[in-house]
Amino acid sequence: GSSVGPSDTELGVDLLNPSATAYLATSLGQLGIARAYVAGDLELRGVHPGNPYPVLNAMADLEFKHPSPRELANIVRSVGLKNLKPIPPPPEEAPPRWRRTAQGLRHSKARDADAIHHHYDVSNTFYEWVLGPSMTYSCAIYPNPGASLEEAQENKYRLIFEKLRLQAGDRLLDVGCGWGGMVRYAARRGVQALGVSLSAEQVEWARTAIADEGLAGLAEVRHCDYRDIREDGLDAISSIGVSEHIGVKNYRSYFGFLKSKLRTGGLLLNQCVTMPDNSIYRGDAFTDRYVFPDGEITGSGRVISNIQQSGLEVLHEEDFRHHYAMTLRQWGRNLVSHWDEAVAEVGLGRAKVWGLYMAASVLCFERNLFQLHQVLASNVDRDGDDDLPLRPWWQP
Repeated sequence: GSSVGPSDTELGVDLLNPSATAYLATSLGQLGIARAYVAGDLELRGVHPGNPYPVLNAMADLEFKHPSPRELANIVRSVGLKNLKPIPPPPEEAPPRWRRTAQGLRHSKARDADAIHHHYDVSNTFYEWVLGPSMTYSCAIYPNPGASLEEAQENKYRLIFEKLRLQAGDRLLDVGCGWGGMVRYAARRGVQALGVSLSAEQVEWARTAIADEGLAGLAEVRHCDYRDIREDGLDAISSIGVSEHIGVKNYRSYFGFLKSKLRTGGLLLNQCVTMPDNSIYRGDAFTDRYVFPDGEITGSGRVISNIQQSGLEVLHEEDFRHHYAMTLRQWGRNLVSHWDEAVAEVGLGRAKVWGLYMAASVLCFERNLFQLHQVLASNVDRDGDDDLPLRPWWQP
């Protein structure tokens, strides 16, 4: 085995066997490190695998670069040709992008369904441990620094509900509804709420929760693609953490589709992870292979522009970047608290993927590499009338 840095340091990276060297040598950069770590051939010393944040934070300012031809030749000599044969990646890894074309073109219905299955159909029990009782897999909005995760998730639903001006008897569509948190929140207040998800396991859990709460007359969750929704004339639509899976080039058609489902005067709220500028980020090697295959994000400016281009009027936007860092920290603590059960449920490799992904995401939100924006928009009539108050009508 080999180690990076002095052996007496509290934090470190240890290569445990020749397979680690093979992964690093045959998959240069981040992908090789991820493969070796998930496979158990590389170890992050001094941290819990459910929350390796301290090591990632210590390494965040290091600059990694591909070796020059001379450096590569030296690596080959030191490692030995026999250790440079590619070895299969861990089973938790998704196929490379070029092989995913077997499921269809990028962001086709079939390929989107496959990508969602990879990330969300892990285990409802696992998600219960990580996400907590709310079963809400999106940024919480903390009313104060001391609020619990559950209080913050409830507050997020309250804020969206108020921004959408929902009242008893209104009709709400929640796209990418997850385990039905927004649907149930609205239904408890008399709103006719429909949620859709591509994850079969999410839908099964949500339907059970709806029945247990006695909300079957108001709440419904369907297992379908949002493009198959037939309802229209809706009072409001919430899209929480969905556009990251849509594909930036499809934003205009996505928001145009949602506009077509709103009544005149209806409201749309879109919440999504964004970049600090308007570049397009399609995920690094680790994220694309292990976490969100085919995921894409861009800046809030591009999101807003596409909402406007669809014909909706943007009324308000705000950034909750720090709230997502806080949310992710609590999810990491939850994973550590349930580590043994989580490993027994989904396997050590997948549990390590989640710990690594959440810790890395905390860093990204802390350092303003990622942001989290809510955008509120209205489907105004031809004359520009919307019958809305002159000032914000919701409690922050």
